[in-house]
Amino acid sequence: MEALHNLAFGFEHALTIHNLMYCAIGCVVGTLVGLLPGLGPLATISLLLPLTYSIDTTGALIMLAGIYYGAQYGDSVSAITMKIPHASSIVACIDGYAMTLKGKTGLALFTAGFSSFIGGTVAIVVLTFLAPKLGEVAFLFGPADYCALMLVGFVCVSFVTTGSLINGLAMCMVGILLGQIGTDVNSGMQRYTMDLPFLADGVGLVSIALGCFGIAEITKNLDAREERSPFNGKIHLMPTWPEFKRIWPSALRGSIIGSFLGILPGGGPAIAQFAAYAADKKLSKYKHEIGTGCIEGVAGQAAADEAASRTSFIPLMSIGIPENPVMALMMAAFIIKGIQPGPNMIAGHPELFWGLVASMWVGGCFLLILNVPLVRYWLSVFK
Repeated sequence: MEALHNLAFGFEHALTIHNLMYCAIGCVVGTLVGLLPGLGPLATISLLLPLTYSIDTTGALIMLAGIYYGAQYGDSVSAITMKIPHASSIVACIDGYAMTLKGKTGLALFTAGFSSFIGGTVAIVVLTFLAPKLGEVAFLFGPADYCALMLVGFVCVSFVTTGSLINGLAMCMVGILLGQIGTDVNSGMQRYTMDLPFLADGVGLVSIALGCFGIAEITKNLDAREERSPFNGKIHLMPTWPEFKRIWPSALRGSIIGSFLGILPGGGPAIAQFAAYAADKKLSKYKHEIGTGCIEGVAGQAAADEAASRTSFIPLMSIGIPENPVMALMMAAFIIKGIQPGPNMIAGHPELFWGLVASMWVGGCFLLILNVPLVRYWLSVFK
């Protein structure tokens, strides 16, 4: 009952006119940012961070959080329609773009939006009841545990790869080799940069994703003269009842996986997507269809993505550890406002913590109301 009382207290702050406005602005900006390949929430929050000086604390953090999880949905739109992903929407290309090639773009976008709402809702439940306790879990993870977590990520990537297992493992090895390029965080020495200054920070994941997916798809379609079928004819948007029954299990499974992996520093939405996709390939009744344009392949990863993006706030707010660069910027926003994230934050600033948690569910409703009707508009834009 105490958790429900705290959540109700949070809604009192989240549902004020000003905070609703900041939440809506964050969701709209995040969605638009997600549609633009190569930009993403990190650059956007970096640019908008100075604006937080002139906005009240709760409103500023609600807006920045809305940009983050709003961009997670926006990422999937370009991945599904054009096969041009951001770093956090690579998995959406697999079945999402395959559905586009089958003329089911509207259904894929609706499934991604609806599943994202489910993932966000489950994550809010986790935040409400388990946030103070789940934050302590991150303290239990040592170097060996994080190594094991990365190995799980490699196994998931290899498992979801179409073709032989050797191809998946080879792909992981290429990624590891590319990850060696840059400056060593311990010694400060540059590795394999060939004295090129722009390689000092390493090879960006967004650049690799655009090259492997976006540029490759554009090059492949340069000689295509025929009219593309995905945007022709009547748009199939709303799923049928049998399709709804296929969405729910994958979305709930992905929400649980994403909620857990989101609390682990180094986990986050990317690993959560691959883990949820691997679980669908193993547990779904239609696992033989996944990878060929299956609705479960879109639902599970979308739910995991949104759930992980919300529970990634738990390490930051409960123990003061940002789990990714975006959370590091959020930590900077807290510090700008004179608030030190950590164990005392929930007790010292309950209106901020619970207001932010409640606003995440309000933001999920905004995204659902905003993006589902706009599916037809996105199709006309990408046509």
